[in-house]
Amino acid sequence: MDRREYLAAVGTVGVGALAGCSGTDSPGETGDSADNETDGSADTQPDQPTDGQPRGSDPAALRRRARAFVELLLDGSFDAAYERVSESFAESVPQQTLRQQWSQTVDPLGSFEGFASTTYRGSRRGLEIVELAGEFADGGLTFQVQFGDEAIGGFRFTPGVWSPPEYVDQSAFSEELLAMQATGDCEISATLTLPEGSGSVPGVVLVHGSGDQGRDQRAGPNRTFKELAWGLATRGIAVLRYDQRTVACEVDRTEATVDDLITDDALTAIERLAARERVDSVFVVGHSLGGRLAPRIAARSERVAGVVMIAPLAEPIHEAIVRQTEYQLDLAENLTETQRERRLSGVEALAERIRTLSIGEDETINLGGGARGRPFFRTLQEYDHLSTAAELSVPRLILQGERDFLVTVEDDLMLWENALAGESTVEIIRYENLNHRLQPGEGMSTPSEWTQPTPVAETVVNDIAGFVTANQSG
Repeated sequence: MDRREYLAAVGTVGVGALAGCSGTDSPGETGDSADNETDGSADTQPDQPTDGQPRGSDPAALRRRARAFVELLLDGSFDAAYERVSESFAESVPQQTLRQQWSQTVDPLGSFEGFASTTYRGSRRGLEIVELAGEFADGGLTFQVQFGDEAIGGFRFTPGVWSPPEYVDQSAFSEELLAMQATGDCEISATLTLPEGSGSVPGVVLVHGSGDQGRDQRAGPNRTFKELAWGLATRGIAVLRYDQRTVACEVDRTEATVDDLITDDALTAIERLAARERVDSVFVVGHSLGGRLAPRIAARSERVAGVVMIAPLAEPIHEAIVRQTEYQLDLAENLTETQRERRLSGVEALAERIRTLSIGEDETINLGGGARGRPFFRTLQEYDHLSTAAELSVPRLILQGERDFLVTVEDDLMLWENALAGESTVEIIRYENLNHRLQPGEGMSTPSEWTQPTPVAETVVNDIAGFVTANQSG
């Protein structure tokens, strides 16, 4: 039987539990092309469009086609633009979804002033990519148009250009590119951020959330993990961050478990960091699904001196995606009640399949950030994250933004608090004004704000640094 991929694409509503912590990183440090993400933000690329493999199209022609497509959208001619996209794109990203994301992200930038550049980026995963740098009255935007054989198979737009947060001192550290062996034929790229000097320092390994993410954990112009790494290194802490295996290598997603995609590579990173002469102790810092799995990683390594869990998902995945979808559907003002019920019913059916593991051997389910098969969801269910966290003897720190709608105080943090009640080596910090990606704001957050150029809050960097330095063994 041919492998089939089930797309849980509900446009601007995304599918939250796993999609919510996805990034848009590409392999390598700078990354010309981006990987899968449909987290409800301005990224509207369907996962692995199926309109065919590229056949060496003329780059100049592709640049012209990409520009014409974006110009139609800028003119508000969405019907004409959608005549140029593949059937799978149109199904995964309904026109109304793109219209809404456009109004949330592009319209606020004001009048369009022109394209600063139009660049052919080559072929990736069977699609040829063109990027356009758009200039607006109140900011910049990068458009990425992805071509299959005949039609446009993917499209995303991300505002702004990343710049280091003010709390970073680039003279305080240096960076070194590394390679980690994941399997016999899979090598993962990584970056070590090392404080200047010759004395001993504590070290941190950053563990991604779900989806296919590179080491920087990008979202629009933001670089969540790079910001954490540079902020912590400024404060005297070494940080190792790495590309996920699904970004670096070809992976049989129908057979991969939680350990294959997350745990094992984190353990490799811990060993690699611990082997550095200057590093006297190693801490695991996991975000979202990575926070849920951080206790599992720590329990399997004698090297770990402490665990930091940032917005750690606690409730079952199948419950989380329904709750998160309901929240995001409520934000979609232009949906009819029929559309809302249809989309919610689709996610509820998907959640039930995950709960009962009704996933064929050759099937994968995409929760908005990368396809995963039955072994992944089975091993995730078998892992008792609450008990594992409670049984750890090392210090633990949980950080939770109260504006987070993907991982919430009521649905997730309270489960952790109950499981860890009475533990003297557990600290929990809540941030009234932070969202899932640790960005400040007001009111409950929306997916579109992840794409606004707002770095990780400095208070988070300071709290992690304080926890690490207080518990280092050197």
